[in-house]
Amino acid sequence: MNKQELISTLHRHLQTAIEIELSTIPVYLYTYYSINRIPDGTEKLRNGQALATFANKAGGLVMSVAVEEMLHMSLSSNILRALGGEPSLYCKSPGPYPTNLPHHKAGFAVGLEPLSAAQLKQFEVIELPETAKAKPEPDNWKTIGQFYQYIEQLIKKTDDTDYRNGEYQLAARKGYYSPNNVDTVYPKDGYYIKQPENPSDPVKRGASQAQYPDNRDSGMLLKVKCKADALQAIRTIMHQGEGYQKDSTHKDDDMSRKEQTHWYKFRELLNEIKNFSAKDLKLIVHPFPKNPTRDKYPAQFLPLVDLANATYSYLFLMTEIAFRLRGEAQSSLFYVGMHKGMIFILDKIIGGMRYQFLNNSHGQALAPTFENYSFDSLASAKQELIALCEAVPVSLGLDPNILIRIKDLPDVNVGPDGIVRF
Repeated sequence: MNKQELISTLHRHLQTAIEIELSTIPVYLYTYYSINRIPDGTEKLRNGQALATFANKAGGLVMSVAVEEMLHMSLSSNILRALGGEPSLYCKSPGPYPTNLPHHKAGFAVGLEPLSAAQLKQFEVIELPETAKAKPEPDNWKTIGQFYQYIEQLIKKTDDTDYRNGEYQLAARKGYYSPNNVDTVYPKDGYYIKQPENPSDPVKRGASQAQYPDNRDSGMLLKVKCKADALQAIRTIMHQGEGYQKDSTHKDDDMSRKEQTHWYKFRELLNEIKNFSAKDLKLIVHPFPKNPTRDKYPAQFLPLVDLANATYSYLFLMTEIAFRLRGEAQSSLFYVGMHKGMIFILDKIIGGMRYQFLNNSHGQALAPTFENYSFDSLASAKQELIALCEAVPVSLGLDPNILIRIKDLPDVNVGPDGIVRF
């Protein structure tokens, strides 16, 4: 193919890569929010300490993968932007689950399900390493690695002169990107808080217990300015999922051996969850329904469901527009907006939802549906988000600080002067 065809093909497949990540992020987040990391009643069990420890580890590891899927989405977007394309993120989630991953071989569907051995097995298959004989594939692939290897082959055919628009990309700065956050860290011992504290060093107990699943040197959000950068970005995505190519165990994501791959994390959890009975797991897993959709919920809960979906969609809308900006405007929209949105607003909305019960025969909790929310107008999207928040009845227990935080979000309606307003 000629150069124009090569770049056009890369544009198309990089957008598919973005949509693959957008398909997996809700799946991992849904399972994460189903986990009760502060369970009651474990003290009465013979294996209660082990169960509480597993709950925290499962939560930390699943969220650590979700964080890196966001990183992968951004890295694919940076490559696309460098090659002159524009990432499309808003309303690009796959819609109702279960769903097949984009361009995956037919017959494999992933869904929104609470933590279970079956769900962890699905996660394992999502991150499954390809076999040594597997060929790079642009379509109908069995492993994500095959698809990214195909993109890698295309990148090798490019030249440094093909990469531009560096200013319109996202990079780790201002402290807003971190491989770990409060939700990824977990303690070695779920009962550590009950252990005696050293009065002369009150933070020592917690520090000695903290486990950080993602390692800073295993891959970062980098700007793509040349062919070598693009190759580094795509290999970061591949290695974090299934391991670097020289590791036949697929345990580590690079030669430093400081971070486990997504596949290995899920395999480890799958092996551990088998130690607990269904009765045990009820203490650490909220009763989330499988593959919920808005139209399956009673009308009284829809204001909260709509707010969660609109907030989730607004986050990707902010990110998409950030790739069209640069400098302070981009920083305001992405770094401030995503930090406030993903870390606090969405977390608090979904964290509160799960304590609302549907009063059906299954005793199920209200859970997020992660459906696309299409705003009436992008020019007034923030105002619509505020209105949705204000419409949630007090009876649904929404944290009152949520409205304040939403009002603090950047407005996606960036004026012709390029200034982002709040």
